[in-house]
Amino acid sequence: MFKNNSDTINDDFNMIKLKKSQNLNINEPRMKCKNVQVGERTIIWDFVNLYDCRIGEDCMIGTFVEIQKGVQIGNRSRIQSHAFLCELVEIGNDCFISHGVMFINDTFQRGGPGGSRNFWKPTIIADKVSIGSNATIMPVNIGKGAVVGAGAVVTYDVPENAIVAGNPAKILRYKNKND
Repeated sequence: MFKNNSDTINDDFNMIKLKKSQNLNINEPRMKCKNVQVGERTIIWDFVNLYDCRIGEDCMIGTFVEIQKGVQIGNRSRIQSHAFLCELVEIGNDCFISHGVMFINDTFQRGGPGGSRNFWKPTIIADKVSIGSNATIMPVNIGKGAVVGAGAVVTYDVPENAIVAGNPAKILRYKNKND
């Protein structure tokens, strides 16, 4: 069980909820957090691996999530279970990253793993983006309000308010005022 202090709430739901912004360092079998800047009222469920990243206020990080060094997550964003956010990923405010979403920073441009961070590329997710379960996101920019369908493989930038799906992901349509 986590050591409870005045800055966290621990309960029988196997998670912590932060009362105020803080830097987390937890090394327990069910939660690894190293130098994680976390905003107030953010909930982090058990069995996560988070290190050297920044998570905004009012966020939710689901079980079995890994968030690597340098990742930034905006306010009010939700990262559902089994997601993997590699280095060089930035997620905006009010985003929804569904179960099993994988972010990729190495395009294997040399025929295999880059072996050096110099070959990695960034991914930028703008505000109010929703990404469906089991999508794979290559190094791209996804515009504000875009929707990525479940299972999509995103290999090119996605424009603002576009709805994409497929492998490779293609634009199906754009959101209208009623969406």
